[in-house]
Amino acid sequence: MPELPELEAFVIAQRATLTADPIEAIPAAHFATVKTIDPPIASLVGQRFADVGRRAKRLLFTAEDGNTLAIHLMSAGRLAVTPKPAKSAVLAVRFASGLSLAMTEGGSKRRAGAWLWTPEALAEELGHLGPEPLDPAFDVDALARALVEHPHQLHGFLRDQRAIAGIGRAFANEILHAAMLSPYARSSTLTSDEVARLHAAIVGVLGAAVERLVPLSSAGLTTKADRGYTVHDRAGQPCPRCGDRIRTVSFDEYTVYYCATCQTGGKPLADRRLSRLLRE
Repeated sequence: MPELPELEAFVIAQRATLTADPIEAIPAAHFATVKTIDPPIASLVGQRFADVGRRAKRLLFTAEDGNTLAIHLMSAGRLAVTPKPAKSAVLAVRFASGLSLAMTEGGSKRRAGAWLWTPEALAEELGHLGPEPLDPAFDVDALARALVEHPHQLHGFLRDQRAIAGIGRAFANEILHAAMLSPYARSSTLTSDEVARLHAAIVGVLGAAVERLVPLSSAGLTTKADRGYTVHDRAGQPCPRCGDRIRTVSFDEYTVYYCATCQTGGKPLADRRLSRLLRE
């Protein structure tokens, strides 16, 4: 699933292109992908996008009339800016320039979605989200408050969109490794030094990833291969900091990647799913 760095890099790389020309047609709009009917998505034709932005894991394309096309790619959605959209596109927005904003989704399930929201509906839809971690207002004190208000183990805290917006499983792994903190540590027990380290890791890891991915986003959203993970998806490989092997903890829907030497005092974390299977 695309996370904040990939989406933010897309916004930075594509904003000028996608706001330059009026929308000429919407030749593809799969009924299972477009989740709203009022206002109709066809009302975008003839308008320009006044802005392209992002909130959490949603891309926001705001039209001249104030309505916003919001796209959430979920796990299998892809987005390209191309003169020739794929035949399998579930949404295509064609501009007068000949370029199209084209969305595809792998597999048969249509989990990715597009919505056209009025300003009021957009505000209501996004109202539950936490602060943006790259916003200058998200300082160490803001993080400390969020840690108290949303008690979790740290991996769950980072993925809680009500606590911090835009971070998912992969970058939670990356951030906790950079901060040298256990994925299982409780948010309410961190010392002031650990909170400062966590804040520095959030801002540093996400900011560096955005900077790295912007040049790779000229044709659309980057692929998984472009993301340059340090620990995520690197099970069994050496930790780049200490050389210990990267370990995993598996859950039903995701896997935590970590270095025991750097993050847990050398103690491997219990794999709760494996332990449950052995008991059964």
